[in-house]
Amino acid sequence: MLELTGRYYRSIPITDPGYETEPLRLELPETALVSMHCWNIGCPGGPAAHPDFCVGMGYPDATAEAWRIMREAIRPAMNTAREIGLTVCHVQDTRIAQRYPQWFDYALDDERASAIPTPDAPAEAIPGHRQRILERSHGVRYNEESGLATMDFPDVVAPGPGEPIAHQTRQFDRILRERGIVNLIYVGFATDMCVLNAPGGMGPMFGLGYNVILIRDATLGVEPPDFFEDRTATRWGTRFVETHWGDTITLDDFLSACERVGGNGE
Repeated sequence: MLELTGRYYRSIPITDPGYETEPLRLELPETALVSMHCWNIGCPGGPAAHPDFCVGMGYPDATAEAWRIMREAIRPAMNTAREIGLTVCHVQDTRIAQRYPQWFDYALDDERASAIPTPDAPAEAIPGHRQRILERSHGVRYNEESGLATMDFPDVVAPGPGEPIAHQTRQFDRILRERGIVNLIYVGFATDMCVLNAPGGMGPMFGLGYNVILIRDATLGVEPPDFFEDRTATRWGTRFVETHWGDTITLDDFLSACERVGGNGE
């Protein structure tokens, strides 16, 4: 049993909102640590961050901070989870997931295509508009030339042998149901974007009835330079989770809970 202290944001009464804490007791076989979109763009050994493309964590300071979080928070969380037999899962971009044999083990034929855009999507309301905005945001030919095409897991948070890798919500749901897992403890990136709403992220999985929890100091939002000092994007994403979907916990709380399980011989 993992015994944790969850924090959530109480929105009512709306005249006096505020933070609350509550005890969380999670059965180990029903719980997984979920690594979300850990990419090596701008990290040692990965594709270099290019000034003409805004991808991955987007900006130099945010990229460097995400690399620190992977080393100092996500890797220790993974190591400790593995030591006590807690399932570690990885939700990844298709381009990374398909490089790993366990993705093929867990992906049915109709789940192997990228989730966005779907082949049966309706015609665009304004042809070409979506692509123009994406190129304005990320750079022209960002999919081909920015590092996205060759990115991978950073070695420090690479999946262990046989650890599930999913890239679609339906695929991830099937993997979890086969194992009886209902509690998902998320780490990874980006707090204000993929962690919230990408396939397999907290929003889609909450929508399927899972108990979703975020380790709030093992994640980071896409922080442009004027947001970085205050962690505006990270704080907003964290608050959204705490208000609408579930609880957050600290890394120290998670590590301590795992150590108590290990110390009890469970």
